[in-house]
Amino acid sequence: MEYNASTVKYRFWFVETRETARLLAEHTQEEAQRIAYERNLYQQKDKARITNEYGCIMRRLQSIPVSLKELLLTTDVSTAKLIVLISAMASDRLLFELMQEVYRVKIHLGDDEWKGSDLNIFFSNKADQSELIAGWTEGTVNKLKQVYTRFLVEAGLLCKVNTKLSRITKPYIDPELKDILLKESMDGYLYSLTGKN
Repeated sequence: MEYNASTVKYRFWFVETRETARLLAEHTQEEAQRIAYERNLYQQKDKARITNEYGCIMRRLQSIPVSLKELLLTTDVSTAKLIVLISAMASDRLLFELMQEVYRVKIHLGDDEWKGSDLNIFFSNKADQSELIAGWTEGTVNKLKQVYTRFLVEAGLLCKVNTKLSRITKPYIDPELKDILLKESMDGYLYSLTGKN
């Protein structure tokens, strides 16, 4: 999967992702899309924004196995938010690597501070490794830092202290989620959340 910065225009979309998964469990993809438009499932005024949001949510849902999509519909809110985060990680290489290289390491070391400098170092390292990332504007990189931090806050993995610091919250991993991730060879996602490897 190639790096891309398209996440700058996306949100976490927890409720919308769960509702889209619910539609897909009962309808074909075409029917689900039509219903999402007709009901304005995403509460958007502009049809292009609905199309964009639906496309992003579909990519995320298509990037995870059926067993995770089924669990998304039946589990508690905290676990469902982790599944939505996992779907975002599975469709965004840079987010996955951020979770692997920063979040996982911090939990593993017992460091509960998520600082702007952590993100600066991560993006600087990625720019050294990728010409594509090196070519991104400072504005794009700053927006990605904000979006990724917001994703982690909404997933319950960070608690904002101020504009420069958040506290890391180690999540509770439901045993069923753990079993599915291991069975589906998605242990990297599990370890990203737990700090283990």
